[in-house]
Formats: sequence, C-alpha cells, structure tokens
Amino acid sequence: MSINNEILTPNILSLTLSKLNFHSPTRNEFLMMPYSTFREKLNSDSHYKNKFFAVLLFKDAGGYLIVDDQEYELKSQTFFFINYNQVYYFKDYEAEGDVILFTKSFYNHVYTGNKMIKSDTALHNVSPFISLKSESLKDINQTFKELSAEYKSNQISRKEILCLLLKVFMLKYIRNSAKKDLLNRSVDHKKKLVDDFNELVNLHYKELKTTSKYAEKLNLTANYLNALVKETIDITAGQVIKNRVILEAERLLLHTTLSIIEISYELGFNDNSHFGKYFKSAKEISPNDFRIKQLKG
Repeated sequence: MSINNEILTPNILSLTLSKLNFHSPTRNEFLMMPYSTFREKLNSDSHYKNKFFAVLLFKDAGGYLIVDDQEYELKSQTFFFINYNQVYYFKDYEAEGDVILFTKSFYNHVYTGNKMIKSDTALHNVSPFISLKSESLKDINQTFKELSAEYKSNQISRKEILCLLLKVFMLKYIRNSAKKDLLNRSVDHKKKLVDDFNELVNLHYKELKTTSKYAEKLNLTANYLNALVKETIDITAGQVIKNRVILEAERLLLHTTLSIIEISYELGFNDNSHFGKYFKSAKEISPNDFRIKQLKG
C-alpha cells in the first residue's frame, strides 16, 4: 500500500548557525535575536532539524509547536528548548519573543570542571518546555537581559562571559523545569560510562544495533554494559539502541517523502522486510500504516 504525495509533509531541512546568515561576531557558535527575525529566516511550511541548541522565549504566543511528533501548545511566558537533531515545525501560530541559539562547542568554551554543566550531560535530557510564574519569570528574564547586554557589547573576555551567563541561564531553565533531578545527579564512573554509551548510540545507531558492538567500543562486556544501563536508566542497553533507531524512523516517516525502502536503507537495514519487522515489534504497527495514520490523523 502506498501513500500519495499530497499527504506527505515536506522533507527535513538541516540548519546550522552559518546557514541563518545572521551578522554577529559569534554567528557560527552563538546567536541571539528577536523571534520575528528568526522566523524570517525560515520557510514557515518546512520542517527543521538543528545542528545546534535552541531556546525559544515566547512573551506572547498562540498556536502549536510540534517536536518529534509531540505537539505543544504555544502560550505566553513559555520557554521551549530544542535539542540537536530534533525535528520540529510550527502550526497555526503567531508568536513574539526572543531566541537563543548556540552550539555544543560554545557552551563548553569555558569548562568549569563540573560535569553536570557540560552540554553532553546537563543538556542531554532537558525538558522541552517550561511555563513560568511571575517570580521565576522575573529571575530568568534578568539573566536573559544580562546575556543580551553582553552579547551586544564589544568588550574584552566577551565570549567567556557570554558562555558563563549562558550556563547560568540554562541552569535556571532546568531548575524551573519538571526535571529538577538533572541538577542533583551524582556524576560518577558508572554514570560517565552510560553517558558515553548514549553518545555512541547517537553516532552509530545506523550501522551498530547490538549491545556487544557498543560494549567493545567501551572496553566492557555486553552483560556488564547491559546491567549498567539497566541500573542507571531502568531500561536495557538494547532498548536504548532500538529506541534511537525507532525515533529516527519516525522522523523520516513523518517529515520526509522517502519511501519505506529508502528509509530502511537510510537506517542501515539490509532489506525492507527486516526494517518492517523491527519497527512493528516496537510500535505494533507497520511503518507505512504508521505514516498514514499519523499524517491523516
């Protein structure tokens, strides 16, 4: 069964900070701008995947933001965080506010020695949005104003101060989110191994789909890696790998016009049948039926 092109959504457009063509001394690493300016840089009908972190600060907003098939209502005084490689687009919306865009390398430009505020740990599972009450809003807006003032300045150590203020801003974002435990996680050797495993999965999920392959890269046994991951995040290493593959499959099914066969090869499967069984074992529906159901419903 095929799905016609009228139902399919546009292909995913990959964004880098340099592609935004915005004049700034830190344009390839860190940008701040009014949301209206950011919107002008985008095609409103397209779906995007960023090669940077994005924080959207909506002062006044209405409509919807869809991030990886999760729909969020846009409201006033709501902040959104979009991670690397998440697919997103807007629907029936109007918004006013500001955006902060930054790369992993910029966030880690000043390394304090505290692993909880490195981009690959503290920002790995940040809540996608926060809605702030007046007191918290005043506090985080003050940090934003300091960040904005430094961004507009041209003084010595500007980049270092921007990096530190950005860390403060993101820590306040996390503190006001539902995932406060991110601030209190103990950073030990086991946690570091699980973080390294997650990073490897993000890099190699297309070609490596078994726990043993990742265990080899980490110089661990497959059984120990599986136990370690299970102990830390309560799912098996194999499930982490499968979740990542399925997430990318959903992105490609919903945001591109690639055929099921093309998607199966893109994700490293030797044949369409194997991909279909793999996807159905996780979602209890075939890839094609999933695409039709989601795009029609």
